[in-house]
Amino acid sequence: MRVGIVGIGGVGGALAALLGRQGTELALLARGAHLDALRTHGLCFTGTLGELTVTGFAASDRGSELGTCDVVFVAVKTFQLAAALPHLRAMVGEGTVVVPLLNGIGSWDLLASEIGERNVVGGIVLVNSWVEKPGLIRQLGPFVRVILGERAGGVSQRLRAINDVLLAAGITSELDEHVLVRNWQKFLGFEPMALVGALSRSSIGTFRSDEATRALLLALMNEVIAIGLAQGVTLPDDAIAQRMVIIDGLAHEATISMQRDLMAGRPSEFIEQSVNLLALARSLGVATPIHDVCVPLLRLQEQAARAKAGL
Repeated sequence: MRVGIVGIGGVGGALAALLGRQGTELALLARGAHLDALRTHGLCFTGTLGELTVTGFAASDRGSELGTCDVVFVAVKTFQLAAALPHLRAMVGEGTVVVPLLNGIGSWDLLASEIGERNVVGGIVLVNSWVEKPGLIRQLGPFVRVILGERAGGVSQRLRAINDVLLAAGITSELDEHVLVRNWQKFLGFEPMALVGALSRSSIGTFRSDEATRALLLALMNEVIAIGLAQGVTLPDDAIAQRMVIIDGLAHEATISMQRDLMAGRPSEFIEQSVNLLALARSLGVATPIHDVCVPLLRLQEQAARAKAGL
């Protein structure tokens, strides 16, 4: 199976390293100094799951040079997706399966409208990893986890084949007939944690242990539940309790990618995640008093970061 990965950041880089260690044929879309390092020194990976260097893959900043693949994992930030689309299209053939591994609740449908309804499936990734420096991915935690399912529900033979490849590479992969619900469950933790972490400028271990910031986190999560319900997505009654078990088990020093970008003054996924979520809530008539306070405060930071980056 020829595997393409669009975006070799924390998520895409971790997948590429583990798949490459297994000997999977890889086509990696990267850019800038990171691409130069990949071509010169290979992809280096260090973390809880070990240390390794992978070489022998195809790498380019142009999808046309990489060619079509059997499966393409899309692992760019959501605000980078528009720029990546022309390259992604060049990597997709009639039977190519496109697996979105982007944060948020709108990226699957967006990709399907741009690439093709049949090609795009549902995908979720759970991993704490980032680019330490060009060519080096650092990872924390016990797993790199991927969840796959057909967007309309159910699983298929094509997903079983991809799942087998991931499992053989040591990636914790699973199939889920209700992957849309699982995606909302991930978002239930991701978006509120990013807001609380960015506003408090503290790690997950710090803000989950403080009574006031933990209460803020729970209030934001309850608003996400209400928005999902209004859109027809019913999460389990204990969805927040389940998510808090996961949050309480994360490394004390862990942070959320969107939080890290906001705190560093870099463009982040804030508009595509929190601002768009607030717009969705208003269109559905859902009251979100806590988001109504938090989002405008961080929007000013995001606008400044994007202006500085020329976005």
